[in-house]
Amino acid sequence: MTGSRLSLRQEKSGRVLAVLIVLSVLSVLSGCRQPSGPTSTFRDYQGNELSRFSEHSPWLIVSYWAIWCKSCREEIPELNALAKADNGIQVWGVDFDNPTSVAELDAKVDKLGIAFPVLAPASVPQLALEMPPVLPASYIIAPDGSVKERLLGSYSMIELQDIVHRLKSG
Repeated sequence: MTGSRLSLRQEKSGRVLAVLIVLSVLSVLSGCRQPSGPTSTFRDYQGNELSRFSEHSPWLIVSYWAIWCKSCREEIPELNALAKADNGIQVWGVDFDNPTSVAELDAKVDKLGIAFPVLAPASVPQLALEMPPVLPASYIIAPDGSVKERLLGSYSMIELQDIVHRLKSG
């Protein structure tokens, strides 16, 4: 009788030890995954892939705009110029009004003369940005995906470049 109790205890101890070993191995393996963070692949409204958040990504300005917003319409040429410049800064746009179709968004982009990528509505939540309280609004995002600053109001190309430069420096 005593021998069988001892073997039951040993059996339970062995099971506990096995469970602890499995949990330890799983814990170590989970540390081998890439760190969780922002999604690195997005789509513009035309279905083109936009990649982000690698060590070689440029800084990103995500600008929320609306066709009815006068200041947004005035800022678009500045954002176009910023997007075209060779300055290590990307510009993406987000239609604040969340259009219901590609045709609707295409008409707005065409009317405003937007020359930088505009995110597909389905990709916007992946950025995990707060909906801005006013327009225009821009978020400055570092190459690692961290939001460094939220800007409310209209800014010139030079002002935006200066802000990104200041954030890069420190």
